[in-house]
Amino acid sequence: MGEAHEIVHTAVGRLLCGCWGPRDFNVWGLCEGCSEEVSFAILATIVGPVFTFGVIWWGFALLRAGASPEQKSMGFCLVFGNMPAARIFTAAMGGGDEVYSLQHIFADGGDSTPLWILGIVIVGVLSAPPLYRGFRVLSSKWRWPPFLGFLLLPFVIYLLVVLGGMNTLLDQGLLDQDGLIGSPVLLNVWTVFWVGLLAATWTELSSLLVPAEAETA
Repeated sequence: MGEAHEIVHTAVGRLLCGCWGPRDFNVWGLCEGCSEEVSFAILATIVGPVFTFGVIWWGFALLRAGASPEQKSMGFCLVFGNMPAARIFTAAMGGGDEVYSLQHIFADGGDSTPLWILGIVIVGVLSAPPLYRGFRVLSSKWRWPPFLGFLLLPFVIYLLVVLGGMNTLLDQGLLDQDGLIGSPVLLNVWTVFWVGLLAATWTELSSLLVPAEAETA
């Protein structure tokens, strides 16, 4: 889902600008001159969180009362697989698509602190209901450890493995040639690996919250 988020950014940038911009595992850009030539190029930034929160709220819908355990399992995966903790953290640190978009559109050279606060509020409001449902769907006897694990561990692993490890390899020139959809070859390999792993474990995702006795029945 993290790579899908980045591809949404770069694909819309390609549609707006007519060319692919540079990117690595978490930072992307528009091709040279596009920001000056295309007045609504900021849309390439906005679509990222629109996509991600759209998927998170799809998960929220699947976590509704009365949904089947399989639906709730997929809903849980869609909420936490999009790393809402990352969106909250980057907004709180003054970065992220949400805060950047607000400051780009409304700051006009003035004090951007109110827009930073607004960005945090927006991310918090969009994240809280899905996270609450994700918390409530867990066993009432043992909610906090798995909730915090699914919320925080993917983000920590992402920081260490993707931002720390994979970006370092790319910076050192490993498979940094231009590949498909405006991405370096290393990113193409990474994406194919995770798509394959997702396909191999797909049935497990739909049984994440299915009681063990139901699975063996």
